[in-house]
Amino acid sequence: MWKPHKHMFSRRLLVGCKDERRQRGRARAVAAPPDNADGPLICGAATRAPHTFLTPFCATMPACAAEFGRLARSNTELVFSPRAKLCHHQPPPFTALRRSFSSTFSLIPEERAVSPERPPPLPRLLRLVLWFPRLMLRPLWAVFALLAHPAWRQILVVLPTLWIAAWLFIFWKCVEFPLGLVRLAVRVLGSDANGGRRTVLVGGGGCVQALHLARNFHSAGARVVAFEVEGQFALLKYSAAVDRFYTVPRPNPADPLAYARALREIVEREHAVFYVPVSAATPAYYDALAKPHLEVLGCQCFVPCARDVLALDDPLELMRACRAADLPTPQFWVVANEDDVRAWYESGASREARHFIASAGPRGARDRLRFALPEDREQFRFPREISAEKPWVIVRESRGERLLTCTTLKESRAVNNVTCRVDGTRKGLVPQRDEEVDTWVTRFVSLLTPARPLTGHVSFRLVREEGGRLVALGARVGVSLPYLCQSTARCGHGAAAVDKLLGSVLDTREALFAYWDPLPYCAYYQPRADARRAPPPEPCKTPPNVPL
Repeated sequence: MWKPHKHMFSRRLLVGCKDERRQRGRARAVAAPPDNADGPLICGAATRAPHTFLTPFCATMPACAAEFGRLARSNTELVFSPRAKLCHHQPPPFTALRRSFSSTFSLIPEERAVSPERPPPLPRLLRLVLWFPRLMLRPLWAVFALLAHPAWRQILVVLPTLWIAAWLFIFWKCVEFPLGLVRLAVRVLGSDANGGRRTVLVGGGGCVQALHLARNFHSAGARVVAFEVEGQFALLKYSAAVDRFYTVPRPNPADPLAYARALREIVEREHAVFYVPVSAATPAYYDALAKPHLEVLGCQCFVPCARDVLALDDPLELMRACRAADLPTPQFWVVANEDDVRAWYESGASREARHFIASAGPRGARDRLRFALPEDREQFRFPREISAEKPWVIVRESRGERLLTCTTLKESRAVNNVTCRVDGTRKGLVPQRDEEVDTWVTRFVSLLTPARPLTGHVSFRLVREEGGRLVALGARVGVSLPYLCQSTARCGHGAAAVDKLLGSVLDTREALFAYWDPLPYCAYYQPRADARRAPPPEPCKTPPNVPL
């Protein structure tokens, strides 16, 4: 049997059906109090009056079934009490509004609500057929979903460099250990066969001349060990012609023998029998000081003694030797204080031609400095000390063809000489055969009176004037750039192979590259942080000729 809801009467009042209103009017007429009464007292049986309307209400239920269903589905309750006097023991009437869901739920009609659409299920037969393939493809689908994640997409698309670097790192770590084992095995097996190979120590391992020298010795069958001072670029470290590479402290005038001790340790460890200094980044004076310490160990040094190095690197001594040999010299002035420089400017000699000032004396040969001089005295800003202990010499640059040589001396004889012309238009060195230069070098070396027979490399800076005479502007002990034209047949100490290079500018890139040794070429032209290079205790490298 159908039973009405306990709140059906209150909700029926809200609908306001006509039949209910008529029956409620009849009930009020029967229970109406006298006119002089304040109102009916609802007590006892009077409180059960509303239950008498259940029967007619049920009878009228089908008339408002639709409205009743809508109100019954909502969760809002409205309770109204008639205006009647209550007994003192009854609570006052109240009106309650209840809402358990959001207001949006009660505001949207049921007929407008849209349920989520679901795809229709597959037929049962088709699900049975595809059950096993779907089960097998589920792991593949999970892997595909993992790889299709946005994080992986960013790594693959936005960061390709990181991806490539990671694979290269993994590849190198996998190959490094087997290569180390193979190299160790080759060294152990070939130690007996290579027992007769001589070890050559090459200094100045950061310049192109040292690389060419190491390749020449390697092609001749020697084992090459190289080193470079701290703060210089280690070019020979990447060469396949070099077996070992070392870094030594920079020479310090306060402790000049520290450099010699470092070379002595290398010679003792590697058993070197021949030492060839390039002397590009450091003066040859410190190599000459290390010569007696290395010769005691049986290592022959291809460098003159310290006294002869000072005589060749000192421009003032060079001028005196040329005058003693009756060779033409440029015009020069010796300055020992600021007054000498001021007097030279007041004489007007600075406006007649180009001049440069070079360090002279024993200390000057050790520092090996050279600066260009401005024409005006007001522009002269000299950063070095000028005194009797540290004199300087001002040399006038003669007008004419400038030449640079690389001469190989052995027992005070010029066994080889390579001459290059300085081309100001093409900004480079042009190799050429010059009999006059060879004759000048041979005569100069033969008239020297060294303390010991000269053995090593010497570079001369010459100028051929308009009259055809050769004038020496300076000399330096060490290997210079024209050495790149030397033949590889006799480790660079034989005849020069300049026939194929005549008339062409000497290119350092061609000298750097070799098909069997390509890494130095790549390492030399990579960006290097020269700003991080540690400054030397005293300038040892010849600075460029730029106005001060």
